[in-house]
Amino acid sequence: MVVNLKDILKRVGFPILFFTFVWILFQSQGNVWVGYGSISVMVLAGILLERLIPFEDQWNRKDSDLKSDFVFFLIQPALAPLTGNTITLITIGLMSLFGIESPNLGKTSLLFQVILGMSLSGFIPYWLHRIAHIGGGFFWRAHAIHHSPKKLYWMNAFRSHPINTVWNTAGLLLPSVILGLQTEAVMIVGLLNNFVSIFNHMNIDFRLGILNRIFNMSELHRWHHSRIPSEGNRNFSSGALSVWDQIFGSYFLPDRKIDSLSVGLFEPRTYPSGSLIKQFLFPICKCS
Repeated sequence: MVVNLKDILKRVGFPILFFTFVWILFQSQGNVWVGYGSISVMVLAGILLERLIPFEDQWNRKDSDLKSDFVFFLIQPALAPLTGNTITLITIGLMSLFGIESPNLGKTSLLFQVILGMSLSGFIPYWLHRIAHIGGGFFWRAHAIHHSPKKLYWMNAFRSHPINTVWNTAGLLLPSVILGLQTEAVMIVGLLNNFVSIFNHMNIDFRLGILNRIFNMSELHRWHHSRIPSEGNRNFSSGALSVWDQIFGSYFLPDRKIDSLSVGLFEPRTYPSGSLIKQFLFPICKCS
C-alpha cells in the first residue's frame, strides 16, 4: 500500500502543529519571546502548507487585495497587544474602584487556568460577532472589511477594522482578567486563540473530522465567509474553540465542499472595495 504524505498531512497536520505549540507554551511559561517566536515559525509552516496541500489552488494566486492585506498585517500585531494592555489596566482599575474582588483563580494549576480561559474567552466575541452579522448597522460596517476578500488565505486573519480589533481583543481578554488568571495563563490563552484564528483562514486542506466539534478551524470558518447569508451567518466563534456555536445553535458543517466562488460579502455593491481609506471610514460615514 502506497502511503500518501499529503493525505497524512491533511489528517494530522493541524493536531501536530497545535499540540506542539501547546507544549512549547507550557514549557516556556510566560516567555514572550518564545511565545511569539514560536507562533511566527508555525505561521511560516502554514504558509508552506498552503502551497503543498491547498484547499483551493486559485486562492494562492496574487490579487488586488495584497497591498491592503499588508497594511492590516502591519496594524494588527501592534494594535491588539496595545488594546489588551489597556483593557487589563482599565478592568483592574474599575474592579478596585467599585470594590469588586476577583475569584483569584491564578492560584490554581496553569492547565486548569488555560482550559477555563480558552472556554470562556470566546463568549463575548461570539455575541459581538453574531450581532454584527444579524443586527447590521455600525457593527456590521466595522466588521464587513474582514469579509470583503473573495478568497481565504493566511493574511485574511489580520484583515480587521481597528474598531473590530478593539472590541474582539477586549472581549477575548475580559474573562481572564476578571477571574484573576495569572499572566502566564492569559498569554497562553491569547496565543492559542491567535494561532487558531490565523490557521482557520489559511488555504490548507486540513481535515479535522471529530475535532471540528472542539476546534474552530477552517472547515467550519470557510462557511462563515460565504456570501450566501444562510451559510455565512453561521459559525460565529472567534476564539480557538467551537463550543459557543454548538451551545447557541449556529454550528454549521455540511457534508460538501464550499464553492470557492461563493466567498465574499453578502452585498458587495454597497461596500467601498476600491478604496482602503473609505473602508476605514465606512463604519462612520457609510462611504461608498
